[in-house]
Amino acid sequence: MKNTHKLVLAAALAWSSVPAMAEQCIEGGTVDSPTLTCTAADSGNIDDDRNNLSVTVESDAQIVRTEGRPVQLGGSDQSVDNQGLIESGDDDAFRGTGANLTVDNSGTIRGGDRGIRLQDDADNFTLINRESGEIFARRQAVRLDNGDELENANITNYGLIESTEGRAIQSRGPGGTVINHGTLRGGEEVVEAREDFTIENRGTIAIRGLEWDATNRSWSIDGSIATDDEDGVQFASGTADNHGVILGTDDGIDIDEGRVHNHATGVIVSTGSASDSMDGGSGIDVDALFEPTQGEDRVAGPLTIINEGYIEGVRAIGTDEASTSEITIENSGTLRGRSGTAIQFAPEQGDSSLLVSGDSKIFGDVIFGAGDDLLTVEGLTSGLLINGIFDGGEGNNSVFLNDYLLSDILSFKITDDLISLSLAILNNEVLSGQFINFATWTFSSDGPFSTEELASRFATPVPTPAILPLFLLGLAGIWASRARLLK
Repeated sequence: MKNTHKLVLAAALAWSSVPAMAEQCIEGGTVDSPTLTCTAADSGNIDDDRNNLSVTVESDAQIVRTEGRPVQLGGSDQSVDNQGLIESGDDDAFRGTGANLTVDNSGTIRGGDRGIRLQDDADNFTLINRESGEIFARRQAVRLDNGDELENANITNYGLIESTEGRAIQSRGPGGTVINHGTLRGGEEVVEAREDFTIENRGTIAIRGLEWDATNRSWSIDGSIATDDEDGVQFASGTADNHGVILGTDDGIDIDEGRVHNHATGVIVSTGSASDSMDGGSGIDVDALFEPTQGEDRVAGPLTIINEGYIEGVRAIGTDEASTSEITIENSGTLRGRSGTAIQFAPEQGDSSLLVSGDSKIFGDVIFGAGDDLLTVEGLTSGLLINGIFDGGEGNNSVFLNDYLLSDILSFKITDDLISLSLAILNNEVLSGQFINFATWTFSSDGPFSTEELASRFATPVPTPAILPLFLLGLAGIWASRARLLK
């Protein structure tokens, strides 16, 4: 009798994950365009590989399993409209293996392992997660597995996509696109992708537990942060356009090559702690190697960073110590380096450039690498050139002051290789900065001049109180001259 009871109990447990009265979804459509409509709170599993299949899970319907996979689709050109609940306790809630699959989610998809997982030939996948849509998982909430076939995924999020231990979105094939208007949260890198990737963020992308206070421009931890050393967004190549908030505990954005544009409303922050290491802790971090899905790893190519918003980290922008690529930075926003370094290039970094203009504010040093580097100042309206030092590093480095004349210089002097420059600007204000390792200087219609030549031209002693009125009268003449030139 004891053995009989054990057999009965084992059978009961085996079937415990299957509802006793599960209702099969309703068949419809045609042979060429079949449909399935799920209406019941205890709807049965879906396992279907018919091409052109259209599945609808209505708002009151639930496909829930404590064990196993509720939805498995294998045909091509299939579509799913989920308004209800698809949930697995220990597996993927939804798995697709066919090309051109479209998922439109305004309900809830919850996976004990992954939420939505794509495998095999599931290229050209499209996901639209509506404002009411929620996708949860223990590991990746949305994952496209390794493989050259998983190309060109297109994911648009208006709702919430969240992983407790893994990534919100992981796309391992080339050519993916993520457009986020809602919230993406993860326990590891929130978004991970490979080459030819495009991301546009107008919402929030953040490691779980991190919050951003827009009023005070500060971040906080709510006590349940998932991990200390993970990126907000990580990809090999492509473009990132950020209008929203990206928060990482390692780097905000980690990229090999391509373009990052942080727009005026954009915030990119690394909350990592100060470290002597150049690896990690940057608002934007540049890797030394390009690591694609297709082909061999190689040295990373050029990168352009345009910042009109706010970027913060141990370094606002940093590169791996072995990085050698050419980097172009245009800043009209705020770069804040909590370590005292706002931008740090690697020692062997290639020819690179920095343009500061508009409302540019740089808090911390700017340290160039070994290339022939260029610093350009034009159209600056903030009145702050830098709260730190511009260090040109090795190479033949130049400064272009495109909106300033030689006659605008108030002082130019060298003290122990440190160059101090002060310029007269409009409204009787002074623009000043400190520089080291720059060889040539060019003004709007004057130059180039060597550092030594400018130092000899402006080797004027600091005025004593007795001659200060004459000095100020001279400044007034310079400002008047500049005002006439700008009319």
